[in-house]
Amino acid sequence: MIVDNQGIFLADLFGLILSLPIALFLAFWMSAVKRRRVVVFGAFVGSFIGFLVILGWVGTLIYDTVLPGANPGSTFFGSLLINSALGLVFAILSDLVVARLTAPDYRRPAPIHE
Repeated sequence: MIVDNQGIFLADLFGLILSLPIALFLAFWMSAVKRRRVVVFGAFVGSFIGFLVILGWVGTLIYDTVLPGANPGSTFFGSLLINSALGLVFAILSDLVVARLTAPDYRRPAPIHE
């Protein structure tokens, strides 16, 4: 059971929730996405891994007490930044893995010369 007297868990959770649209926007903006479900799943997995890393590092996932000097504001913005970055990385990597596995879908058709 997670007892969160200082609000670290909620700050990390709101950072996760707000990082998903940011990561998806950046992933769809930076690459030509063909498989949207794979990119969304990759962004969610990356953001969730970041959520667990922040919660384990700052919160009470591993230790019984919160990291000394941690407050909800810094946890929120750190979570927002790290979860967005990891979500973007995992989204693009998952799209690249699927592109490698299904190469004909990602190739441009060759122009026909007369």
